Amino acid sequence: MSGNVQLLKSLFTGCLDVTETEEGVAPVRFTERQLNVYAPNEGLSIRSRCLAGCRLELRTDSEYIRFDFIRKSSVRNFIYFDIWVDGRWVADIGEDNPEGQAGSFCYETSSSVGEVRHICIYLPHCAEIIFRSFELSPNAVCEPVGQTYSGLLCLGDSISQGMDAKHPSSTYATLLARSLDMPLLNQGVGGYIFNADSLDENMPYKPQIVTVAYGTNDWVLHETIARFRDKCAGYIDTVCQQYAYARIYVITPIWRSIRNEQKPLGTFDELVQMIKEICAGFPEIHVIDGESLVANYGRLFADGTHPIDEGFVHMALNLYKQIRNTL
Repeated sequence: MSGNVQLLKSLFTGCLDVTETEEGVAPVRFTERQLNVYAPNEGLSIRSRCLAGCRLELRTDSEYIRFDFIRKSSVRNFIYFDIWVDGRWVADIGEDNPEGQAGSFCYETSSSVGEVRHICIYLPHCAEIIFRSFELSPNAVCEPVGQTYSGLLCLGDSISQGMDAKHPSSTYATLLARSLDMPLLNQGVGGYIFNADSLDENMPYKPQIVTVAYGTNDWVLHETIARFRDKCAGYIDTVCQQYAYARIYVITPIWRSIRNEQKPLGTFDELVQMIKEICAGFPEIHVIDGESLVANYGRLFADGTHPIDEGFVHMALNLYKQIRNTL
């Protein structure tokens, strides 16, 4: 492990902490208490360790940025790093169907000597990555942007984590944060549900805006609407108490191709209506109709449930407009 990894630790944003082991370092999106909630289920545990919303961010005049990494696990068969320079997307580095765990990244910045630029690298949102080395050109300026513990907090399932966008800067959470000009902490975990135990009142991040987007997994998990009502109401109540100082937006589930099926809990519409009825008891909550955000066109989805990059653009634009109108 390169000594420059110590410098790298200061460059991560969009996380709560950075862990260090003999293998390397990695940003972490959750508190230890939250990770312990996901730990018993291997699939959820892997998703909680993916780097959704995490960035490597610095001001530098370096001619290049290089690092080696290990892809410890992943939940999709692609891995991409998106590179933004001075607030503009310029490139991506990655591939579909990556082979092996070891990988390397090298980006030539095209900066003139002494030209300091703001470089933001969005890290893969569907992979757990350990960084083993970090290198800039000799004598380069390197100024950390610094972690901010306030801004936008996105709570939710796989849609919030960003599945199935291939590019980490194309997820709705990232696009919404850029539109609002706010730092982002993305705590989306694929496959998850309304569960108050996943919240930690001691989390250091103090958001200005909170979005909550669960329900689509609850629909197929719970056997009765009464059970769902209890879990959803308990979660919403806890969010409102924990983030009483913030603006809270609950997004009902977006369209999915199986929405007209009947589940033991009931219909998709009955689940959505129950979420709205629960939220009506909390006047501080703004409810956003998820099906108003993304059109029910199959080509905007990878599998009838998860939007692709283009689908997330529609979702983020429409979500931003509805949030902006309440600010």
